[in-house]
Amino acid sequence: MEKFFQQGQDDTLVVAFHGTGGNEYQLLSTIAALFPDASVLSYLGTEKTGQERRFFAQLVDGKLDRVDFEKRVTEFLEEEWPTVTKKERIIFIGYSNGANFVLGLLEKQPELADTVILLHPSNFVYQFETTAASTQLLLTSGAQDSISLPGEALALSQQLEKSFSNVHFLLLDGDHQVSEDEINRLKTYLKK
Repeated sequence: MEKFFQQGQDDTLVVAFHGTGGNEYQLLSTIAALFPDASVLSYLGTEKTGQERRFFAQLVDGKLDRVDFEKRVTEFLEEEWPTVTKKERIIFIGYSNGANFVLGLLEKQPELADTVILLHPSNFVYQFETTAASTQLLLTSGAQDSISLPGEALALSQQLEKSFSNVHFLLLDGDHQVSEDEINRLKTYLKK
């Protein structure tokens, strides 16, 4: 997978996954605001739809191509992730398509990261182990989001609470984009 890496000042590694049509630089300003001293490893999706990049195949009738999704998640966990130099603290952040890809990773490895930030994820049919994993999960959605519907994101957070002991859902004004208010509220929550 193509990726961008930037060495940070502390022992935190932020691993980032962009949204549909984004690239490996899409979340850099968000990460800089939330974790200014962290190292950053940001991936570029391998699935191409015209000029747009994604991490897995497009939906068919609003549903995941589960075979493609599983294949790509497994490839990342078995081929890419073992090559990464880990830090003391690992944070995963994904936006939209990238957030959905991170959810696939959590299905297979619930304790993959210390903290996972899911910006505007969708509630596809995920299957999480009932483990009470210690990973901290933060989910966001916009009240006017017509792509990642806020009610579905809330339902997803409630599903995740059955498998993770620390889940927090932030409902924001706005639509399907990462806003300054969203970043500020995440900063406030992460300082707790």
